[in-house]
Amino acid sequence: MTLFPRRPVMRLVATAWLLASVLMLTFTLLRPDIFGNDRSALVYLTPLYWLSFPLGHVGVIAGIRLRLELYLNFNFVPSILSEGLYLWAALTTLGYLQWFVLLPLVAQKCRQLSHFLSKRDPAR
Repeated sequence: MTLFPRRPVMRLVATAWLLASVLMLTFTLLRPDIFGNDRSALVYLTPLYWLSFPLGHVGVIAGIRLRLELYLNFNFVPSILSEGLYLWAALTTLGYLQWFVLLPLVAQKCRQLSHFLSKRDPAR
């Protein structure tokens, strides 16, 4: 199991995926709304949510729970900048792991199982 794909085509796809993720972070940070605590500044992270779905949704739910716990227990409301950075990091990490680590691992195990089942001796 590797964090970066071995095949050249998948390396290009992973690089493009990470580049798109960094581009979305850049667009988010360049918006003046991010420093004015306006939620509309997070709109540029929406495509990243869909690129990392369904595992990225777990990161969003965890962020909502974290923000709620911080507010209820410490009466602390994180800024939109910190929330945006958290969302970007969670969506990027979970999405990359989902598409370029876990999915190839599951596909390889399914291929091995299929190969094993097709090579069994039917006389037994």
